[in-house]
Amino acid sequence: MKKVILVSLVVFVAVLIFGELSLGINSLVLPSYTINPDASPSIVVIESVDARVAFGLFRGGLTTPFMAFGYSVEDGFNSFMIPPGALWYTYVGGKLPFGKLYAIADVGVLFSVFEGIVPNLALLRIGAGMKLGKHAFSEVSGIILLQNEPDTFGQALSGKMFDVEIGYIF
Repeated sequence: MKKVILVSLVVFVAVLIFGELSLGINSLVLPSYTINPDASPSIVVIESVDARVAFGLFRGGLTTPFMAFGYSVEDGFNSFMIPPGALWYTYVGGKLPFGKLYAIADVGVLFSVFEGIVPNLALLRIGAGMKLGKHAFSEVSGIILLQNEPDTFGQALSGKMFDVEIGYIF
């Protein structure tokens, strides 16, 4: 146990000295466009908190949702709370800087505290970001499902997805 604590402290101090910690608010947007006349267009926005660690060109993080908003033409507006910590999206990837702008790409999976890793839901995010001053940033990413098998949760989400994030770098 002492070795685990020591290694954790060494990693934490190394990140503080050589890397960067950031915290952001992430909005995952899931629009639904249908040609079927029986279905109505809808949009779902999931708000989450994103904690990230970056080391040079590499980055990894954890995101947990806390609220969702939905709107459809038939049902109108609806919102509900998601218990923070019940779902986690964990990811690893890279960041390629171009001055104040940068390109990002990462691969992640959805993890449920109650069920473990959600099957058939590996996601690839590709996007761009911009530093806003010394400590703030904003990012926009498109999301692609890497596993898209029929009759799964991933198949239900196979529309266009993107996320928008603003955050603070410590």
